[in-house]
Amino acid sequence: MSISNFRVEYLAPQMLDATARPDDRLSGYFRHQLVITASRKREAIQQVIDRGGVVLDVFELKAKGRLSRLFGSKVSRSYKQKFLQALAFNVRSGLSPEKSLEQVILGELGEPRLVLNQALNALRQGFGFVPAVELLNWFDDSTLAVLSAGEAAGQLSQSLETAVSFYEKGSATLKLMFGAVAWTALDLIMAVSTVVGMRFGLIEQLKGTPLVSEDPLKVEQYQNSLLLAEWVNNGLLVFSFVFFLILLYFTMLVLSPDPKTRTQAFGILEKVPVIGELLISSGMAATTRVLGSLLTGGVAFLNAVQIARKGTITPTVTRFWQAINDRSEIGEQPAVAFNHPLLDSSERLLIRAHKDQSQLAECLASISQTREDKANSAARRFAIIAFVASLVYSGIAVLFSLAVVYLQNEVVLSGG
Repeated sequence: MSISNFRVEYLAPQMLDATARPDDRLSGYFRHQLVITASRKREAIQQVIDRGGVVLDVFELKAKGRLSRLFGSKVSRSYKQKFLQALAFNVRSGLSPEKSLEQVILGELGEPRLVLNQALNALRQGFGFVPAVELLNWFDDSTLAVLSAGEAAGQLSQSLETAVSFYEKGSATLKLMFGAVAWTALDLIMAVSTVVGMRFGLIEQLKGTPLVSEDPLKVEQYQNSLLLAEWVNNGLLVFSFVFFLILLYFTMLVLSPDPKTRTQAFGILEKVPVIGELLISSGMAATTRVLGSLLTGGVAFLNAVQIARKGTITPTVTRFWQAINDRSEIGEQPAVAFNHPLLDSSERLLIRAHKDQSQLAECLASISQTREDKANSAARRFAIIAFVASLVYSGIAVLFSLAVVYLQNEVVLSGG
């Protein structure tokens, strides 16, 4: 038997929940809205009657069709951010993480409730807070890792507030990397279209109109040049196909649901010039921002480090935070623990100058901004390099093809 979700509007003589509002026509009664999971409409109505309500309207919430889900708008980043904020408010008021999540879900009466009910059912089956949130598939691994570490350390309230800030800026690594890849793909498409036009347009036209000349050497030179241009264009098309497969392969690795696969992909990309700088700088920007936010919220330094290091899957940045964590656990002060080659001399100098946790948070905020600027600069450099490379790529095809046209025109104008 299939289960459906019904949104029920009903009247009750008292305020039963936060959706209650006075009825304009019936004094002393309040209108309510409630989302009920039931197998039949009649069953949903009966549940409202059992609550002492008078049903006014029942509307079945239906999932969108495949095309609508594919092209229609999904849950926005703003909604997800406010969802985390609502959780933070409930936890801060003293509710347990699981109860906070349940209250936020019950307060949603719109279409997102279809997805939220998965988390609600998981809670009622005994799942914990983070596993239930993970079922929504709304948040990236870094956000979930921050929440998980915060819950384990007993600092979930601060972790939720940090996650709000962290999620507001988005995953800087993926955002910058895919932005650069998108520009590269656009440049590649334009360049490949030029090569295809040369290969299957101009060259085929030249092959269909052989050169007529009394000089056999000029005819042979023309044919050899035309053959060379064809080979060059064919080679460029093969290169484009191979490059596209490599790009698709790494995209699938980065988007893989397996964390180990994603970590391996980032490890390989770290070794690529410019891209490596982009990944490391954006990873450092995100994690130092998280750590600074946690320290500002009063979380102990070691606990904050253990939470912050979960905010990235870039291997170099992960090793950096593991080293900071290990040195802190043996009693080293932050000024000493942060003496790491991944930080430049100015960043180490700034951290060594701090006197308390508040100043350390300010240092980390400054480093985060600097690293974010470096990541943006690397993304721009990558886009420029990709643009120049696409110009060179398409230029080679055009030059070889135009050389054949020039040779043909020269022979014709010279009278053969």
